Amino acid sequence: MLRGREREQSELSRVLSEALAGRGGGLVLWGAPGIGKTALLRDAQRRATEFLVIACRGYSAESVMDFAALHELLIPLVDRLSGLPAPQARALAAALGRETGPADPFLVGAALVTMLATVAAERPVLLVVDDAHRVDPATARALTFALRRLAADRVALLVAVSDCAAVPAWHALPVLPIGPLADEPARELLSQRVGALGAPRIARILRVADGNPLALRELPIGAEEFAGIGWGPVPFGPLLRASFAGRLAELAEPVRTLLTVAAAEDSGMLSAVTAAAGRLGVTAAHWESALSTGLLAITDGHVERRQRLLCGAAYDAAAPALRRAVHLALADALRGPEHEELRTWHLAAVVEGTNSALAQALSDGAERVRARAGTLAAAAVLRRAAAITPDPVLAGVRLATASRYAWEGGDLESARRLLALAETRAPVTETALATAGLAGLLELFAGEPAVARTLLLRDAAAVRERDSAAANGLRLLIDRVSWVLGTDEDPAIVRELDDLDAETEPAAAARLLLPAAQLLEWGLAQRALEPYLAVAAGMRQGDTRAAAVGLLPQVAIVQFACGRWEAGEQMLAEAFELARGAGADNILAECWNLRARLAAQRGEAKVVARAVERSLAVSRPHGIPSLIAGAYWHHGFHALTAGDAETAYRRLRVLYQPGHEAAHPTIARLAVVDLVESACRVGRFEEAAAQADLIVAWARHSRAPWAIAAAHTCRALLADEDRVEHHYRRALAWSDAGHTNFARARGQLLYGKWLRRVRRRRDAAEQLRSAADAFDLIGATAWAARARVELDLTGTGSAKHAGGATPLTAQESQVARLAAQGLTNREIGAELFLSPRTIGHHMSRILEKLGLTGRSELRGIDFDNGMRLIRPR
Repeated sequence: MLRGREREQSELSRVLSEALAGRGGGLVLWGAPGIGKTALLRDAQRRATEFLVIACRGYSAESVMDFAALHELLIPLVDRLSGLPAPQARALAAALGRETGPADPFLVGAALVTMLATVAAERPVLLVVDDAHRVDPATARALTFALRRLAADRVALLVAVSDCAAVPAWHALPVLPIGPLADEPARELLSQRVGALGAPRIARILRVADGNPLALRELPIGAEEFAGIGWGPVPFGPLLRASFAGRLAELAEPVRTLLTVAAAEDSGMLSAVTAAAGRLGVTAAHWESALSTGLLAITDGHVERRQRLLCGAAYDAAAPALRRAVHLALADALRGPEHEELRTWHLAAVVEGTNSALAQALSDGAERVRARAGTLAAAAVLRRAAAITPDPVLAGVRLATASRYAWEGGDLESARRLLALAETRAPVTETALATAGLAGLLELFAGEPAVARTLLLRDAAAVRERDSAAANGLRLLIDRVSWVLGTDEDPAIVRELDDLDAETEPAAAARLLLPAAQLLEWGLAQRALEPYLAVAAGMRQGDTRAAAVGLLPQVAIVQFACGRWEAGEQMLAEAFELARGAGADNILAECWNLRARLAAQRGEAKVVARAVERSLAVSRPHGIPSLIAGAYWHHGFHALTAGDAETAYRRLRVLYQPGHEAAHPTIARLAVVDLVESACRVGRFEEAAAQADLIVAWARHSRAPWAIAAAHTCRALLADEDRVEHHYRRALAWSDAGHTNFARARGQLLYGKWLRRVRRRRDAAEQLRSAADAFDLIGATAWAARARVELDLTGTGSAKHAGGATPLTAQESQVARLAAQGLTNREIGAELFLSPRTIGHHMSRILEKLGLTGRSELRGIDFDNGMRLIRPR
């Protein structure tokens, strides 16, 4: 299937449709080598099922032989020669080499008209000529001559030519320019070839390939020149090189030199390209040739490579001596302090071996390059400096610094590769000082946290004597990783938030950030929101946006905790994008956990299952307890949302079990209300009481308002009737009063449910209505539905739904709604103060009235809109 060629396919279909209707015509597909002309011709041939398709191809070696291409084209029709008028038959036979003597061009064309018209009367004919710029002129003239005279016949001619001076005869046909693929189909084609790649490498490949399908298939994209930090010309594969060889051969040598200079000076500086090309013998006439044929353009003082691949092919095909001359000429043309770094780059490009002076000059200019062109460009400069540095330790330090720049630019692949190379040259102390613990961070983002902790401990010990501040920074990172692994220690959390406020450099501030779950655990989400947003804003500016990949999920969690659900979802979407692009698997797993939580609130079972599966597919093999625990929590929370308390209990209780893969103290505390509610609903009151005692202890220790509210909620679920209301009221008093706070809405739901059971229906309706409205604002549709079911059961007529005719009585409707949530007859009876036997009687009548075969089908009933079936049975 062709991608991104709908417009071209539509035009080709039009030509075929008109030919089928007896309006013969032709079309020339015009475009650069490898742009997809042949693929479009083949696609048209596959779709021309009603046509007799005959095809040929042009060859350079045969372009001087008259009628060589026509000979190939007419092989399937040679038996038709005998049916032609004698003069035409002799002329065409001579053209095809079947008789001796001259082939009169007019008679050959006339014979072609007669033959094709005769065949088309029996079946439509599609003529296809690929590489038509290499077809001999005699064949081209004969075909265009015939086509002009077959306008009322069922004949179509499709011709493909490269963007060069083609055979003049083809100029008589309409032209369909074939341009580069758009970004999205180009990405799809690249993905089809190699699967997942990091976003920086993909961006580099797409820029080089310039939408050319052959380039996307044939460029050696695994080479270092295609990494995110790549800069300048790249090597071509043999097939791609061969496809451009003919086009380059048609250009004058000085024009090829000009294209080579343009490819080497990647920034397109007009003054530099002009001066360097002039030193190499390029004249104004050669410039005019390149400009008039659309190879180059001049816009706003820059040379624009209109055919980027052709320029790259010219550099790729250039002899080493010419490449050297080009870079030296460019270096000579780049005078003045503002061009010092670029001049040094071109001088370094011709160095074979080492050159300490140039390496030092490159290294000295790296920060200026970073300020002007970004962190990835600075990494490329330091990579080149290291390559020509004679001292291995100094080379290692430069490589390590390059790896840090690559990390800050979001190119984790290059960062990992450069750091590994640096560690073969320089001792750990030097690389650790240059990268500030990058080895551990890389492992934390995409590997095993246990290994990350070991690497950070190694680096901290190595730098302790040389730089105590750096060692302290590494110890903070060690604390963060220890928390991920399940260590339960009290951080100096308020002081660290104060330090965060004082830090002005976003990259440095990002290292101070605590895991968001710790902030929630200590009740400091509101305190941290603005500092976290400020750091995220700083990191997302310019080319450091990708480096924010680990930060954005944390910001989203804080936003959710503060009731900013829409902003949090937007932040999560951006985190997904960056994590996929960076290859940061562990960050992506955390994003899937958050997706599972949101889907659970909405009751989206399939989304929850898929998100949990994807999260665990990473977190299990990498050994990440915090993420495994999160996946279990959100999966259990979804089961509770769906009314399956037993499953919820089984999934949530393991958060507290030492040695279990999902055991994690912070996540266990945050999930405590879910566990206690599910345990109570399945009759495991002793275990529920034990967990309630633990959250009470944590509330006393942390004094976190959420924990105090949770402790009261858990006590309310377990308390004697005379103490229940006290605890629910205390829970609501300690909850955040915002209308989009999930925990508060949930507390109101539980409180309202209890009030209804003790027959205080108006009080219950007040709490339940507030809960339902809050869940609506949050987007927790499944919980809003639960609240409205309870509101219906109060009998106050306060539920907000569309209504509609229903065959059920009021009590039957209540029973049906509860059964649809998965409650058993006994559980429904407890809710409605009826015996299980009475509930069974009601269920029989409900199924009979609604025409259902089993109670499981109640899940597909829309109770708010006339009992419509909203899911297929």
